[in-house]
Amino acid sequence: MSNSGTSSSSWPYPRQWEIEDRVDVDVLVLGGGAAGCFAALGAKKTGATVALVEKGATARSGAAGSGCDHFESAMTNPCSRITPEEMTEAMIRDHRGYNNGISHYIECREGYDRLLDLERMGAQIRDVDDRFAGAPFRDEQTKFLFAYDYHNRYTLRVWGTTFKPAMAKACKRAGVAVFDRTMATALLTETTSTDSRAAGAVCLNSRTGKLTVFAAKTTILCMSRPARVWLFSTSFPGLSEFRPPQCVGDGHAMGWRVGVEFALMEKSIRAQWSGTRSFPPYGTGNNHNTWYACSMVDANGRELPWIDRDDNELKSVADRYRPTKGQRFFLKGGGESENHLYEFQGPDTLPTEELLARGFELPFFADLTSMPAAERQVIWGMMVGQEGKTKIPILDSYTEAGFDPRRHLLQSYGDGWTSAAFHPNERQLFGLPGGVSRLALGDEHQRALCSG
Repeated sequence: MSNSGTSSSSWPYPRQWEIEDRVDVDVLVLGGGAAGCFAALGAKKTGATVALVEKGATARSGAAGSGCDHFESAMTNPCSRITPEEMTEAMIRDHRGYNNGISHYIECREGYDRLLDLERMGAQIRDVDDRFAGAPFRDEQTKFLFAYDYHNRYTLRVWGTTFKPAMAKACKRAGVAVFDRTMATALLTETTSTDSRAAGAVCLNSRTGKLTVFAAKTTILCMSRPARVWLFSTSFPGLSEFRPPQCVGDGHAMGWRVGVEFALMEKSIRAQWSGTRSFPPYGTGNNHNTWYACSMVDANGRELPWIDRDDNELKSVADRYRPTKGQRFFLKGGGESENHLYEFQGPDTLPTEELLARGFELPFFADLTSMPAAERQVIWGMMVGQEGKTKIPILDSYTEAGFDPRRHLLQSYGDGWTSAAFHPNERQLFGLPGGVSRLALGDEHQRALCSG
């Protein structure tokens, strides 16, 4: 086979191993996920020449590349009863002060604005077809749908599968030079007697092998998801089923080689509750996150009780989506983390151990059949349908196999995240561990090397 030829029985793309290109730009963005697209668009607005490099396809890349079903911390949306300051303080306190308050505040203050940006790009964030008109989680004026806390309304249900295609198109419309199927393999640095800075990157086309050297005045690194930081370490295997498999820690590795400084690394510990968070919860009908707050029954059809933070049994499905008496608000799906403080603990089913002690028998089942029609439809038809980890392997596959949420129960292996406890050797780094801080070779005058 020639260097540029192809055959029906071989790799379908031309071999260009001997070709080396050079691209000079003002701003180089490494990583085409949501952070990378926003960074590229922001840089382009300043009049800079911008190149966006993505090892996959920008239209479906990044942590939310294949979809997301809800958008947290949209505290400035017109229906929210919680301020960004209140939520930021709650998240910091919930982690006993050991958290990144600055990033949380930015998230809470600007999250809703970014949703509006996405809508302007062509993404869907409202129930424009009135599919859920009249539902208790819908605001009829804005057509927003809400998850978890229906009273305070700060988490929006969204059509996340529309996000990345819209962002990719927006980048191309804006004139960003997008290099798909091009993987950054090394950062370039430039050192003088007074300064050190990122000067670009060496990238390889994953299909043709062509090498491209990008020279840039500013390099923005948007390929370092914190929860993947130790994936390349044999001491911390796992994570491949919960976090997006394309987030393999290469951004961290590249930064490490050129002297990037990392922060909060002491928080990057192996979770002591190893085995409780991974892919299986999304496919076993657990009553948290995507499935919150689904009814569950035991092997004999006995319904598992829901309780509030004060251990009072909740009598209706509607009560599961509201703070209890005297509670300002609760964080995300009730009891989503074992570290939740009492103040922010939301409605939850009893722990498995207590359920078994009360005579409930395994296995448990998610019971969408007994849920109000709107709740059943928004969990199965929208939440499961918009979440990247569930659209094809769960919604499409189960539907094809004959699963009908109006008639069938879905076997679960426990309650909440412990529905995956049966899955051996799966490890999760607790919370958001440390990551890239800055390029440590220079001083305050260096060009920023940012973490996405």
